[in-house]
Amino acid sequence: MNFSKEEKQYIRQYGLSPEEVLRQIQMIKKNKVNTTILEPATIGNGIIRLSADEENKFLNYFETQKDKFHLQKFVPASGAATRLFKDWNFFYKNYQPGRDYYERFVKKHQLSSMESDLDDFLNNFPGFAFYQDLMTTLQENLPGFFQLDENEQAWQLIRFTLADEGLGYLNKPKALIKFHRYNQNEIRTALEEQIQEALAYTITTDKPAKITFSIHPSQQQNFDDYINNLKPNNAVKIETTNQKASTDAVMLDAENNLVKDEKGQIVFRPGGHGSLIYNLQDLDSDIIFIKNIDNVQKGKAQNISHRYKKILAGYLMNLMAESKKYLELLRDEKPIHEALQAIEDFAKNQLNIHFIEGYESLNNSGKRKYLAYKINRPIRVAGMVKNTGEPGGGPFWANDKNGLKSLQIVEKAQIDPQDFHQQTIMAKATHFNPVDLVLSIKDFEGHKFDLTEYINPEAAIITHKTYKNKPVKVYEHPGLWNGAMDGWNTVFIEVPNDTFSPVKTIDDLLKPAHQQS
Repeated sequence: MNFSKEEKQYIRQYGLSPEEVLRQIQMIKKNKVNTTILEPATIGNGIIRLSADEENKFLNYFETQKDKFHLQKFVPASGAATRLFKDWNFFYKNYQPGRDYYERFVKKHQLSSMESDLDDFLNNFPGFAFYQDLMTTLQENLPGFFQLDENEQAWQLIRFTLADEGLGYLNKPKALIKFHRYNQNEIRTALEEQIQEALAYTITTDKPAKITFSIHPSQQQNFDDYINNLKPNNAVKIETTNQKASTDAVMLDAENNLVKDEKGQIVFRPGGHGSLIYNLQDLDSDIIFIKNIDNVQKGKAQNISHRYKKILAGYLMNLMAESKKYLELLRDEKPIHEALQAIEDFAKNQLNIHFIEGYESLNNSGKRKYLAYKINRPIRVAGMVKNTGEPGGGPFWANDKNGLKSLQIVEKAQIDPQDFHQQTIMAKATHFNPVDLVLSIKDFEGHKFDLTEYINPEAAIITHKTYKNKPVKVYEHPGLWNGAMDGWNTVFIEVPNDTFSPVKTIDDLLKPAHQQS
Protein backbone atom coordinates (compact mmCIF):
# COMPACT_ATOMS: atom_id res chain seq x y z
CA MET A 1 0.00 0.00 0.00
CA ASN A 2 1.28 3.42 -0.95
CA PHE A 3 0.25 6.56 0.91
CA SER A 4 -0.23 9.87 -0.83
CA LYS A 5 1.84 12.85 0.23
CA GLU A 6 -1.20 14.28 2.05
CA GLU A 7 -1.83 10.97 3.87
CA LYS A 8 1.78 10.77 5.01
CA GLN A 9 1.58 14.32 6.30
CA TYR A 10 -1.68 13.57 8.16
CA ILE A 11 -0.22 10.41 9.72
CA ARG A 12 2.86 12.27 10.94
CA GLN A 13 0.80 15.16 12.27
CA TYR A 14 -1.24 12.63 14.20
CA GLY A 15 1.94 11.36 15.85
CA LEU A 16 2.54 8.11 13.99
CA SER A 17 4.81 7.16 11.12
CA PRO A 18 3.71 5.75 7.75
CA GLU A 19 5.86 2.68 8.55
CA GLU A 20 3.96 2.05 11.78
CA VAL A 21 0.60 2.35 10.03
CA LEU A 22 1.77 -0.10 7.35
CA ARG A 23 2.89 -2.52 10.07
CA GLN A 24 -0.55 -2.36 11.69
CA ILE A 25 -2.24 -2.93 8.32
CA GLN A 26 -0.08 -5.98 7.67
CA MET A 27 -0.85 -7.37 11.13
CA ILE A 28 -4.60 -6.97 10.56
CA LYS A 29 -4.41 -8.61 7.14
CA LYS A 30 -2.32 -11.41 8.57
CA ASN A 31 -5.05 -11.91 11.18
CA LYS A 32 -3.13 -14.75 12.79
CA VAL A 33 -2.67 -15.19 16.52
CA ASN A 34 0.96 -15.84 17.33
CA THR A 35 0.95 -16.50 21.06
CA THR A 36 1.69 -20.16 21.70
CA ILE A 37 0.85 -21.46 25.16
CA LEU A 38 2.66 -24.59 26.34
CA GLU A 39 0.81 -25.44 29.55
CA PRO A 40 -1.12 -23.69 32.30
CA ALA A 41 0.83 -22.26 35.20
CA THR A 42 -0.35 -24.13 38.30
CA ILE A 43 0.53 -24.34 41.98
CA GLY A 44 4.11 -25.61 42.16
CA ASN A 45 4.57 -25.11 38.43
CA GLY A 46 4.70 -21.36 37.94
CA ILE A 47 2.31 -20.24 40.71
CA ILE A 48 3.46 -19.91 44.32
CA ARG A 49 1.13 -20.67 47.22
CA LEU A 50 2.58 -18.97 50.29
CA SER A 51 2.18 -20.48 53.74
CA ALA A 52 0.78 -18.35 56.57
CA ASP A 53 4.32 -17.91 57.94
CA GLU A 54 5.61 -16.83 54.52
CA GLU A 55 2.75 -14.36 54.11
CA ASN A 56 3.59 -12.78 57.46
CA LYS A 57 7.27 -12.73 56.55
CA PHE A 58 6.70 -10.73 53.35
CA LEU A 59 4.07 -8.54 54.96
CA ASN A 60 6.55 -7.58 57.67
CA TYR A 61 9.28 -7.13 55.08
CA PHE A 62 7.08 -4.63 53.25
CA GLU A 63 6.32 -2.68 56.42
CA THR A 64 9.99 -2.45 57.42
CA GLN A 65 11.34 -1.66 53.95
CA LYS A 66 8.68 0.57 52.35
CA ASP A 67 10.25 3.85 53.49
CA LYS A 68 13.25 3.09 51.26
CA PHE A 69 11.09 3.24 48.13
CA HIS A 70 8.94 5.63 46.15
CA LEU A 71 5.58 3.83 45.88
CA GLN A 72 2.80 4.59 43.43
CA LYS A 73 -0.51 3.18 42.28
CA PHE A 74 -1.49 3.21 38.59
CA VAL A 75 -5.14 2.68 37.67
CA PRO A 76 -6.35 2.28 34.06
CA ALA A 77 -9.57 4.31 34.23
CA SER A 78 -10.38 5.42 30.69
CA GLY A 79 -13.28 3.00 30.33
CA ALA A 80 -16.75 4.47 29.83
CA ALA A 81 -19.75 3.01 31.64
CA THR A 82 -21.25 1.84 28.33
CA ARG A 83 -20.55 -1.87 28.90
CA LEU A 84 -21.55 -1.56 32.55
CA PHE A 85 -25.02 -0.49 31.46
CA LYS A 86 -25.27 -2.52 28.25
CA ASP A 87 -28.50 -4.36 29.19
CA TRP A 88 -30.04 -1.32 30.83
CA ASN A 89 -29.33 0.77 27.75
CA PHE A 90 -30.97 -1.82 25.49
CA PHE A 91 -34.00 -1.82 27.78
CA TYR A 92 -34.13 1.98 27.83
CA LYS A 93 -33.86 2.31 24.03
CA ASN A 94 -36.20 -0.54 23.04
CA TYR A 95 -38.73 -1.09 25.82
CA GLN A 96 -42.12 0.55 25.27
CA PRO A 97 -43.93 1.42 28.51
CA GLY A 98 -47.63 0.62 28.24
CA ARG A 99 -47.07 -1.97 25.52
CA ASP A 100 -44.34 -4.27 26.85
CA TYR A 101 -44.21 -6.24 30.09
CA TYR A 102 -40.91 -6.05 31.98
CA GLU A 103 -40.54 -9.78 32.68
CA ARG A 104 -41.40 -10.90 29.14
CA PHE A 105 -39.07 -8.31 27.61
CA VAL A 106 -36.10 -9.18 29.84
CA LYS A 107 -36.52 -12.92 29.21
CA LYS A 108 -37.01 -12.51 25.45
CA HIS A 109 -33.85 -10.42 25.01
CA GLN A 110 -31.78 -12.36 27.59
CA LEU A 111 -30.83 -9.27 29.59
CA SER A 112 -28.75 -11.22 32.09
CA SER A 113 -27.72 -8.24 34.24
CA MET A 114 -31.37 -7.46 35.04
CA GLU A 115 -33.54 -9.33 37.52
CA SER A 116 -35.98 -11.60 35.67
CA ASP A 117 -38.65 -10.84 38.26
CA LEU A 118 -40.06 -7.29 38.27
CA ASP A 119 -40.61 -7.22 42.02
CA ASP A 120 -37.01 -8.27 42.63
CA PHE A 121 -35.79 -5.56 40.28
CA LEU A 122 -37.76 -2.83 42.04
CA ASN A 123 -36.97 -4.12 45.54
CA ASN A 124 -33.22 -4.38 44.85
CA PHE A 125 -32.90 -0.96 43.25
CA PRO A 126 -32.45 0.90 46.57
CA GLY A 127 -29.27 -1.16 47.02
CA PHE A 128 -27.47 0.97 44.43
CA ALA A 129 -25.35 3.73 45.94
CA PHE A 130 -26.77 6.26 43.48
CA TYR A 131 -30.40 5.54 44.50
CA GLN A 132 -30.86 8.69 46.59
CA ASP A 133 -29.50 10.88 43.77
CA LEU A 134 -31.91 9.17 41.42
CA MET A 135 -34.90 9.72 43.75
CA THR A 136 -34.07 13.41 44.03
CA THR A 137 -33.92 13.68 40.22
CA LEU A 138 -37.22 11.82 39.84
CA GLN A 139 -38.91 14.05 42.41
CA GLU A 140 -37.83 17.13 40.46
CA ASN A 141 -38.66 15.81 36.99
CA LEU A 142 -41.33 13.15 37.46
CA PRO A 143 -43.23 13.82 40.71
CA GLY A 144 -45.91 11.25 39.82
CA PHE A 145 -43.41 8.39 39.62
CA PHE A 146 -44.96 6.28 42.38
CA GLN A 147 -48.40 6.48 40.77
CA LEU A 148 -47.09 4.84 37.59
CA ASP A 149 -47.61 1.20 36.66
CA GLU A 150 -44.68 -0.88 37.97
CA ASN A 151 -43.60 -1.81 34.43
CA GLU A 152 -43.21 1.87 33.59
CA GLN A 153 -41.51 2.55 36.94
CA ALA A 154 -38.78 0.11 35.91
CA TRP A 155 -38.26 1.94 32.62
CA GLN A 156 -38.22 5.37 34.28
CA LEU A 157 -35.67 4.23 36.89
CA ILE A 158 -33.33 3.17 34.09
CA ARG A 159 -34.12 6.19 31.95
CA PHE A 160 -33.26 8.68 34.70
CA THR A 161 -30.13 6.74 35.62
CA LEU A 162 -28.74 6.73 32.08
CA ALA A 163 -30.10 9.74 30.24
CA ASP A 164 -28.69 13.26 30.38
CA GLU A 165 -31.96 14.60 31.84
CA GLY A 166 -31.22 12.35 34.82
CA LEU A 167 -27.90 11.22 36.27
CA GLY A 168 -26.34 10.90 32.80
CA TYR A 169 -24.47 7.73 33.81
CA LEU A 170 -24.35 6.22 30.32
CA ASN A 171 -21.88 8.89 29.19
CA LYS A 172 -19.85 9.01 32.39
CA PRO A 173 -16.57 7.13 32.92
CA LYS A 174 -16.91 4.10 35.15
CA ALA A 175 -14.53 5.74 37.62
CA LEU A 176 -17.12 8.41 38.47
CA ILE A 177 -20.08 6.09 39.03
CA LYS A 178 -21.17 5.90 42.67
CA PHE A 179 -20.32 2.36 43.77
CA HIS A 180 -20.70 2.18 47.57
CA ARG A 181 -22.96 3.77 50.15
CA TYR A 182 -21.64 3.81 53.71
CA ASN A 183 -24.26 6.16 55.16
CA GLN A 184 -26.32 9.14 54.04
CA ASN A 185 -23.26 11.39 54.08
CA GLU A 186 -20.62 9.04 52.68
CA ILE A 187 -21.03 7.58 49.23
CA ARG A 188 -17.93 6.65 47.25
CA THR A 189 -17.28 6.35 43.54
CA ALA A 190 -14.89 3.76 42.15
CA LEU A 191 -12.28 6.53 41.94
CA GLU A 192 -12.64 7.36 45.63
CA GLU A 193 -12.34 3.71 46.66
CA GLN A 194 -9.12 3.43 44.64
CA ILE A 195 -7.79 6.49 46.46
CA GLN A 196 -8.65 4.91 49.82
CA GLU A 197 -6.68 1.83 48.77
CA ALA A 198 -3.69 3.93 47.74
CA LEU A 199 -3.68 5.47 51.21
CA ALA A 200 -3.49 1.98 52.69
CA TYR A 201 -0.30 0.84 50.96
CA THR A 202 1.51 3.60 49.05
CA ILE A 203 1.92 6.10 51.89
CA THR A 204 5.30 6.11 53.68
CA THR A 205 6.76 8.02 56.61
CA ASP A 206 7.97 10.99 54.58
CA LYS A 207 6.06 10.67 51.31
CA PRO A 208 2.32 10.98 50.60
CA ALA A 209 0.33 8.26 48.92
CA LYS A 210 0.48 8.66 45.15
CA ILE A 211 -2.07 7.50 42.59
CA THR A 212 -2.29 8.06 38.84
CA PHE A 213 -5.42 7.43 36.79
CA SER A 214 -5.16 6.96 33.04
CA ILE A 215 -8.21 8.63 31.51
CA HIS A 216 -9.67 9.47 28.12
CA PRO A 217 -8.85 13.05 27.02
CA SER A 218 -12.54 13.77 26.47
CA GLN A 219 -13.13 13.19 30.19
CA GLN A 220 -10.25 15.36 31.43
CA GLN A 221 -12.47 18.22 32.59
CA ASN A 222 -14.90 15.86 34.34
CA PHE A 223 -12.05 14.23 36.25
CA ASP A 224 -10.40 17.55 37.08
CA ASP A 225 -13.66 18.95 38.43
CA TYR A 226 -14.38 15.83 40.44
CA ILE A 227 -10.89 15.58 41.95
CA ASN A 228 -10.86 19.29 42.78
CA ASN A 229 -14.15 18.90 44.64
CA LEU A 230 -12.89 16.05 46.81
CA LYS A 231 -12.21 16.81 50.45
CA PRO A 232 -8.60 18.08 50.62
CA ASN A 233 -6.20 15.41 51.84
CA ASN A 234 -2.49 16.22 52.00
CA ALA A 235 -1.74 12.54 52.55
CA VAL A 236 -2.44 11.68 48.92
CA LYS A 237 -1.26 13.04 45.58
CA ILE A 238 -3.66 12.42 42.70
CA GLU A 239 -2.61 12.68 39.06
CA THR A 240 -4.14 11.86 35.68
CA THR A 241 -2.55 10.83 32.42
CA ASN A 242 -3.93 10.43 28.88
CA GLN A 243 -3.23 7.62 26.46
CA LYS A 244 -0.89 9.07 23.84
CA ALA A 245 -2.31 9.79 20.39
CA SER A 246 0.85 8.26 18.91
CA THR A 247 -0.36 4.86 20.18
CA ASP A 248 -3.68 5.04 18.31
CA ALA A 249 -4.34 2.43 15.66
CA VAL A 250 -6.09 1.90 12.33
CA MET A 251 -9.09 -0.16 11.25
CA LEU A 252 -9.73 -2.13 8.06
CA ASP A 253 -13.14 -2.85 6.56
CA ALA A 254 -14.36 -6.24 5.33
CA GLU A 255 -12.41 -5.78 2.07
CA ASN A 256 -9.19 -4.91 3.95
CA ASN A 257 -9.39 -1.25 2.99
CA LEU A 258 -8.36 1.44 5.47
CA VAL A 259 -11.38 2.93 7.19
CA LYS A 260 -11.67 6.63 6.40
CA ASP A 261 -14.09 9.37 7.41
CA GLU A 262 -16.36 11.44 5.17
CA LYS A 263 -13.44 13.78 4.44
CA GLY A 264 -11.28 10.91 3.24
CA GLN A 265 -9.01 11.02 6.29
CA ILE A 266 -7.74 7.83 7.93
CA VAL A 267 -9.71 7.03 11.07
CA PHE A 268 -7.58 6.27 14.12
CA ARG A 269 -8.90 4.84 17.38
CA PRO A 270 -7.31 4.13 20.80
CA GLY A 271 -4.98 1.15 20.51
CA GLY A 272 -6.13 -0.78 23.60
CA HIS A 273 -4.71 -0.89 27.12
CA GLY A 274 -1.34 -2.00 25.75
CA SER A 275 -0.84 1.65 24.80
CA LEU A 276 -0.48 2.40 28.50
CA ILE A 277 3.02 0.92 28.59
CA TYR A 278 4.14 4.37 27.39
CA ASN A 279 2.29 6.05 30.28
CA LEU A 280 3.89 3.56 32.65
CA GLN A 281 7.25 4.56 31.18
CA ASP A 282 6.58 8.16 32.25
CA LEU A 283 6.23 7.21 35.92
CA ASP A 284 9.28 7.61 38.12
CA SER A 285 8.47 5.50 41.18
CA ASP A 286 10.45 2.48 42.33
CA ILE A 287 7.45 0.23 42.87
CA ILE A 288 4.12 0.55 41.07
CA PHE A 289 0.85 -1.15 41.99
CA ILE A 290 -1.62 -1.76 39.15
CA LYS A 291 -5.31 -2.49 39.61
CA ASN A 292 -8.33 -2.02 37.34
CA ILE A 293 -10.72 0.80 38.21
CA ASP A 294 -13.72 -1.47 38.80
CA ASN A 295 -12.03 -4.00 41.11
CA VAL A 296 -12.78 -2.47 44.50
CA GLN A 297 -14.32 -3.70 47.72
CA LYS A 298 -16.41 -1.96 50.35
CA GLY A 299 -15.48 -1.22 53.95
CA LYS A 300 -13.86 -4.04 55.92
CA ALA A 301 -13.75 -6.20 52.78
CA GLN A 302 -10.93 -3.90 51.61
CA ASN A 303 -8.64 -5.07 54.39
CA ILE A 304 -7.89 -8.41 52.78
CA SER A 305 -6.97 -6.66 49.50
CA HIS A 306 -4.69 -4.26 51.35
CA ARG A 307 -2.99 -7.17 53.11
CA TYR A 308 -2.20 -9.06 49.93
CA LYS A 309 -1.07 -5.99 48.05
CA LYS A 310 1.52 -5.53 50.82
CA ILE A 311 2.48 -9.21 50.68
CA LEU A 312 3.02 -9.04 46.90
CA ALA A 313 5.06 -5.86 47.31
CA GLY A 314 7.12 -7.41 50.12
CA TYR A 315 7.85 -10.39 47.89
CA LEU A 316 8.91 -8.03 45.09
CA MET A 317 11.15 -6.01 47.41
CA ASN A 318 12.89 -9.20 48.47
CA LEU A 319 13.42 -10.20 44.83
CA MET A 320 14.81 -6.74 44.08
CA ALA A 321 17.28 -7.01 46.95
CA GLU A 322 18.45 -10.45 45.82
CA SER A 323 18.71 -9.32 42.20
CA LYS A 324 20.75 -6.28 43.20
CA LYS A 325 23.14 -8.41 45.27
CA TYR A 326 23.78 -10.82 42.41
CA LEU A 327 23.93 -8.16 39.69
CA GLU A 328 26.58 -6.25 41.62
CA LEU A 329 28.64 -9.45 41.78
CA LEU A 330 28.15 -10.01 38.06
CA ARG A 331 29.08 -6.41 37.29
CA ASP A 332 32.31 -6.80 39.22
CA GLU A 333 32.94 -10.17 37.50
CA LYS A 334 33.43 -11.88 40.86
CA PRO A 335 31.25 -14.98 40.80
CA ILE A 336 32.87 -18.26 39.80
CA HIS A 337 31.92 -21.88 40.44
CA GLU A 338 29.75 -22.07 43.61
CA ALA A 339 28.83 -18.36 43.50
CA LEU A 340 27.84 -18.65 39.85
CA GLN A 341 25.74 -21.69 40.70
CA ALA A 342 23.87 -19.69 43.36
CA ILE A 343 23.02 -17.00 40.81
CA GLU A 344 21.86 -19.61 38.31
CA ASP A 345 19.62 -21.17 40.95
CA PHE A 346 18.16 -17.76 41.80
CA ALA A 347 17.47 -17.01 38.12
CA LYS A 348 15.81 -20.37 37.51
CA ASN A 349 13.95 -20.93 40.76
CA GLN A 350 13.07 -17.40 41.89
CA LEU A 351 12.71 -15.49 38.61
CA ASN A 352 11.47 -18.46 36.52
CA ILE A 353 14.09 -17.83 33.83
CA HIS A 354 14.69 -20.51 31.21
CA PHE A 355 18.18 -20.44 29.70
CA ILE A 356 19.13 -20.60 26.06
CA GLU A 357 20.22 -23.90 24.61
CA GLY A 358 23.98 -24.16 24.90
CA TYR A 359 24.25 -22.12 28.09
CA GLU A 360 26.20 -24.89 29.83
CA SER A 361 28.89 -24.78 27.14
CA LEU A 362 29.62 -21.08 27.77
CA ASN A 363 32.74 -20.12 29.70
CA ASN A 364 32.39 -18.26 33.00
CA SER A 365 32.62 -14.87 31.31
CA GLY A 366 29.85 -15.79 28.87
CA LYS A 367 27.67 -17.12 31.68
CA ARG A 368 28.13 -13.94 33.72
CA LYS A 369 27.11 -11.76 30.78
CA TYR A 370 24.08 -13.91 30.00
CA LEU A 371 22.92 -14.00 33.63
CA ALA A 372 23.27 -10.23 33.96
CA TYR A 373 21.28 -9.77 30.73
CA LYS A 374 18.46 -12.02 31.96
CA ILE A 375 18.28 -10.82 35.58
CA ASN A 376 18.65 -7.08 35.01
CA ARG A 377 15.19 -6.33 33.65
CA PRO A 378 11.78 -5.19 34.93
CA ILE A 379 10.06 -7.48 37.44
CA ARG A 380 6.35 -8.08 37.90
CA VAL A 381 4.81 -9.97 40.79
CA ALA A 382 1.23 -10.79 39.89
CA GLY A 383 -1.52 -12.08 42.13
CA MET A 384 -3.61 -14.91 40.66
CA VAL A 385 -7.00 -16.10 41.89
CA LYS A 386 -8.55 -19.52 41.45
CA ASN A 387 -10.46 -19.82 38.20
CA THR A 388 -14.21 -19.60 38.82
CA GLY A 389 -15.22 -19.12 35.19
CA GLU A 390 -14.62 -15.38 34.83
CA PRO A 391 -13.95 -14.28 31.23
CA GLY A 392 -10.44 -13.02 30.59
CA GLY A 393 -6.80 -14.00 30.73
CA GLY A 394 -4.81 -16.36 32.87
CA PRO A 395 -1.29 -17.48 33.80
CA PHE A 396 0.47 -19.79 31.35
CA TRP A 397 3.87 -21.04 30.35
CA ALA A 398 4.32 -19.73 26.82
CA ASN A 399 6.99 -18.95 24.26
CA ASP A 400 8.27 -15.39 24.51
CA LYS A 401 9.30 -13.32 21.49
CA ASN A 402 12.67 -15.09 21.46
CA GLY A 403 11.09 -18.53 21.54
CA LEU A 404 12.08 -19.27 25.15
CA LYS A 405 9.67 -20.75 27.66
CA SER A 406 8.47 -18.07 30.09
CA LEU A 407 5.60 -17.15 32.38
CA GLN A 408 3.02 -15.01 30.62
CA ILE A 409 -0.47 -13.65 31.19
CA VAL A 410 -2.42 -14.65 28.10
CA GLU A 411 -5.88 -13.48 27.01
CA LYS A 412 -8.31 -15.79 25.28
CA ALA A 413 -8.26 -13.42 22.30
CA GLN A 414 -4.56 -14.23 21.79
CA ILE A 415 -5.25 -17.91 21.18
CA ASP A 416 -6.34 -19.26 17.81
CA PRO A 417 -10.00 -20.34 18.25
CA GLN A 418 -9.52 -22.96 15.53
CA ASP A 419 -6.53 -24.61 17.24
CA PHE A 420 -8.03 -27.45 19.30
CA HIS A 421 -4.76 -28.19 21.09
CA GLN A 422 -4.28 -24.58 22.18
CA GLN A 423 -7.91 -24.28 23.24
CA THR A 424 -7.55 -27.48 25.30
CA ILE A 425 -4.55 -26.03 27.15
CA MET A 426 -6.47 -22.79 27.75
CA ALA A 427 -9.40 -24.73 29.21
CA LYS A 428 -7.12 -26.46 31.75
CA ALA A 429 -6.16 -23.19 33.45
CA THR A 430 -6.61 -23.42 37.21
CA HIS A 431 -6.15 -19.69 37.87
CA PHE A 432 -7.33 -16.36 36.51
CA ASN A 433 -5.66 -12.97 36.10
CA PRO A 434 -7.46 -10.37 38.25
CA VAL A 435 -4.97 -7.61 37.24
CA ASP A 436 -3.30 -7.46 40.64
CA LEU A 437 0.24 -6.41 39.79
CA VAL A 438 3.21 -4.97 41.65
CA LEU A 439 6.04 -3.79 39.39
CA SER A 440 9.68 -2.80 39.57
CA ILE A 441 10.62 -0.63 36.56
CA LYS A 442 14.17 0.43 37.55
CA ASP A 443 17.44 -1.46 37.30
CA PHE A 444 19.69 -2.37 40.22
CA GLU A 445 21.47 0.99 39.94
CA GLY A 446 18.24 2.98 40.06
CA HIS A 447 17.90 3.82 36.35
CA LYS A 448 14.57 3.41 34.60
CA PHE A 449 14.35 0.61 32.07
CA ASP A 450 13.20 1.36 28.54
CA LEU A 451 10.00 -0.64 28.83
CA THR A 452 9.42 -0.63 25.07
CA GLU A 453 12.36 -3.01 24.67
CA TYR A 454 10.35 -5.78 26.31
CA ILE A 455 7.23 -5.56 24.13
CA ASN A 456 6.42 -8.52 21.90
CA PRO A 457 4.91 -6.85 18.78
CA GLU A 458 3.67 -10.24 17.55
CA ALA A 459 1.33 -10.45 20.56
CA ALA A 460 -0.96 -7.77 19.16
CA ILE A 461 -4.68 -8.54 19.16
CA ILE A 462 -7.00 -8.17 16.18
CA THR A 463 -10.57 -7.53 17.28
CA HIS A 464 -13.82 -7.30 15.33
CA LYS A 465 -16.02 -4.27 15.98
CA THR A 466 -18.39 -1.99 14.10
CA TYR A 467 -17.83 1.53 12.79
CA LYS A 468 -20.90 3.42 11.57
CA ASN A 469 -22.82 0.14 11.69
CA LYS A 470 -20.33 -1.64 9.42
CA PRO A 471 -18.01 -4.47 10.52
CA VAL A 472 -14.34 -3.54 10.89
CA LYS A 473 -11.13 -5.25 11.97
CA VAL A 474 -9.22 -3.32 14.61
CA TYR A 475 -5.56 -3.43 15.61
CA GLU A 476 -4.83 -3.37 19.35
CA HIS A 477 -1.33 -3.14 20.77
CA PRO A 478 0.00 -6.06 22.84
CA GLY A 479 -1.88 -5.85 26.15
CA LEU A 480 -0.31 -3.93 29.05
CA TRP A 481 0.07 -7.03 31.24
CA ASN A 482 0.25 -9.39 28.24
CA GLY A 483 2.55 -8.87 25.28
CA ALA A 484 3.70 -5.44 26.48
CA MET A 485 5.45 -7.18 29.41
CA ASP A 486 6.59 -10.20 27.40
CA GLY A 487 10.25 -9.88 28.41
CA TRP A 488 9.75 -9.03 32.09
CA ASN A 489 10.87 -11.36 34.85
CA THR A 490 7.62 -12.71 36.22
CA VAL A 491 6.39 -14.29 39.45
CA PHE A 492 2.82 -15.47 40.02
CA ILE A 493 1.47 -15.78 43.58
CA GLU A 494 -1.94 -17.13 44.53
CA VAL A 495 -4.16 -14.61 46.32
CA PRO A 496 -7.66 -15.14 47.77
CA ASN A 497 -10.66 -14.75 45.49
CA ASP A 498 -12.00 -12.21 48.00
CA THR A 499 -9.46 -9.73 46.60
CA PHE A 500 -11.27 -9.84 43.25
CA SER A 501 -14.73 -8.28 43.01
CA PRO A 502 -14.94 -6.49 39.64
CA VAL A 503 -17.95 -4.51 38.50
CA LYS A 504 -18.40 -5.51 34.87
CA THR A 505 -22.18 -5.16 34.75
CA ILE A 506 -24.30 -2.95 36.96
CA ASP A 507 -25.86 -5.88 38.88
CA ASP A 508 -22.38 -6.74 40.23
CA LEU A 509 -22.85 -3.81 42.62
CA LEU A 510 -25.55 -5.82 44.38
CA LYS A 511 -23.10 -8.60 45.29
CA PRO A 512 -21.89 -8.98 48.92
CA ALA A 513 -18.45 -7.39 48.38
CA HIS A 514 -20.22 -4.15 47.41
CA GLN A 515 -23.15 -4.30 49.83
CA GLN A 516 -21.86 -5.31 53.25
CA SER A 517 -21.92 -2.61 55.88
